[in-house]
Amino acid sequence: MSSLEFGKSFNTQLQNVDDKYGWINDMIKARQELVLLYMKILNVSLSRSSNQNDVCYPSYEDVTNFCNHLIDYLSHGHFDLYPKIIELIENASGRSLSIANRSMPRIEQTTEYLMRFTDKYAEDLDEDKMKTLQQDLASIGKCLEMRFKNEDRLIIALRLVHTIVSQA
Repeated sequence: MSSLEFGKSFNTQLQNVDDKYGWINDMIKARQELVLLYMKILNVSLSRSSNQNDVCYPSYEDVTNFCNHLIDYLSHGHFDLYPKIIELIENASGRSLSIANRSMPRIEQTTEYLMRFTDKYAEDLDEDKMKTLQQDLASIGKCLEMRFKNEDRLIIALRLVHTIVSQA
C-alpha cells in the first residue's frame, strides 16, 4: 500500500468509546490530528513528482511540527495509555490477554522506527534530508498503519474485557 493509499484508507472504523474510557477518545483524536499533519507534508512531497523540474518540499516548520506531534503521540501511548490498557486487560484472562501480548512488541517495533524518523527530521533540516523525505514518508505511512492496527487490537481487547466484566 502506498502512503497515499494509507491516507485515503485511514482507519476510521475505530469509534469513540464510552465515557469510562474517555482517554481512548483522546488517543483517537490525537491519531486523527497526526494523520492530517502526515497528509499535509506527504501531499506537498507528492506534488513534486508530478513535475520533476520543480522541486517542492514541505516547509521545515510543517515537517518539524509533524515530528513533534509524532513524538508526543508515541510518548503518550507508551507512558500513559498502553500501561492503563494493559493493566485493565491483565485483570482478565483468555484471548484478550494474548492479543495484548502479541500487539505490544509490534507497537514497540514501530516506535523504534518512528523515533529514527523524528531523529532525522525533527531538527537541522537541510536540502539533502528533504530529498529523502518522500521515500521516508512512504515507509512512515506503512509503519503508522501497522501501529494503528495494533493499537486497535488493544482497544478491542479492552472492550472485550469490559463486556465480560459488565456481564459477570
